Amino acid sequence: MDWRWTQHILIQLREREIQKDLIEITLASPDKITEGKKKRRIYQKIVAGKLLRVVTEDDLLITVYMTDKIKKYMEGD
Repeated sequence: MDWRWTQHILIQLREREIQKDLIEITLASPDKITEGKKKRRIYQKIVAGKLLRVVTEDDLLITVYMTDKIKKYMEGD
């Protein structure tokens, strides 16, 4: 899929020190995909002991962040 990168998500990458290639890897080969609110999908991948979460809506990238709460998001649904 051709993802649309908003200015908002590009700013988040800089502020949160997340590399763009990690987002691309997560979208291409996620460890898990979950359904979010408002028809959103959340692509998740464990990276360097943390969980990278990329929230999308159709082909639009909404937000991205890293969390330590691997068990919560990978096992709970």
